[in-house]
Amino acid sequence: MGTYVAPFISRRLWIACGLGFVLLVAFLSLTPEPIDLCQPEGLKIDHMLAYGWLMIWFGQIYRTTGRRLLLAAAFCSLGIALEYLQGMTGYRRFEYSDMLFNAAGTALGLALAYTPLQNCLRALETKLLAQ
Repeated sequence: MGTYVAPFISRRLWIACGLGFVLLVAFLSLTPEPIDLCQPEGLKIDHMLAYGWLMIWFGQIYRTTGRRLLLAAAFCSLGIALEYLQGMTGYRRFEYSDMLFNAAGTALGLALAYTPLQNCLRALETKLLAQ
């Protein structure tokens, strides 16, 4: 059996922040002038970081494996949908490799959600409430 974890005091705040991150990913995916991170050609570290961040963020809030797998499926679907939308814009390109990097980032975030990193929001909340 798993260890009981007390609910977050600021759960709604953490969810709202997470939804803000989702909106930021959507905006950055569809903006006509994306940020140039000077990455090596073909290596999409930004995609992996963005989707890994989303997964680890929500993986801290939703701690059961079933919920985390649903989140992972949702973020992979988001990456696919945004890629198709990019292809429709006329100023962004559709790339299957981007979908792969998004999914890889999601998988990395899912794996990290089972490490001590899953306690970062809880530690931050505890620290903020202690002040």
